[in-house]
Amino acid sequence: MKSVKLSVIAATALMMTGCASETQRQAENVKVNVEKVQGVEAQLEAVATPDEAMARLIEGNARYVADSCINPHHNQKRVEATAPHQAPFAAVVACSDSRVPVELLFDQGVGDIFVIRTAGNSVNGDLVMGSVDYAVEHLGVKALIVLGHESCGGVTGAISEVEKDDDSKIDELLSVIREDVKPYVGKIDSLDAAVKMNANAQLERIMKSKHVQTLVNDGKLVVKSAYYNVHSGKVEF
Repeated sequence: MKSVKLSVIAATALMMTGCASETQRQAENVKVNVEKVQGVEAQLEAVATPDEAMARLIEGNARYVADSCINPHHNQKRVEATAPHQAPFAAVVACSDSRVPVELLFDQGVGDIFVIRTAGNSVNGDLVMGSVDYAVEHLGVKALIVLGHESCGGVTGAISEVEKDDDSKIDELLSVIREDVKPYVGKIDSLDAAVKMNANAQLERIMKSKHVQTLVNDGKLVVKSAYYNVHSGKVEF
């Protein structure tokens, strides 16, 4: 009986030692993760050039694709810090598609990216271009990205033969996008090429702004088009 009791005590001791070791490992992992987040947040605060802005976007997307997001600036402290004003380091013109969560796919947080979303990521209109100008002129973003994406419904509709509905504004929307992808109208098998052409068309439209041209020429802003793969999560610039 005594030996049985000793065995139970020994087993309990081993279990407690194991629990303590696991708790210690968990604490160490939390510490490492906190340090990673703090490191990235410090880098984000220090973004001062277009190259640094692009590096943050590329690094963030790499973490997203690798399923190793650290979610910087996802806390109440950041909410309170950005409440008085915003100072995003980048602006992204993206599609309204729910599968394109801009801040998430670049692993950024509150106040990091100024996001402009329209169906088909089109800037063909004063309201949207006004938002672009605001990001560049007033917020001083260092990078401006036009983000097209795989399986874009807006571009799909624009290059497809669809029945018109007089009671809907969708036809007007598609006609605007269609003007930018004319070579691919009726060629649904070339959707990816049309998506990329559409993004580049918006890029060219943005680059017609003299203010944008000046900032780009002075090395204070980078403007790029990009393509998001909804299957892999990867952004190709």
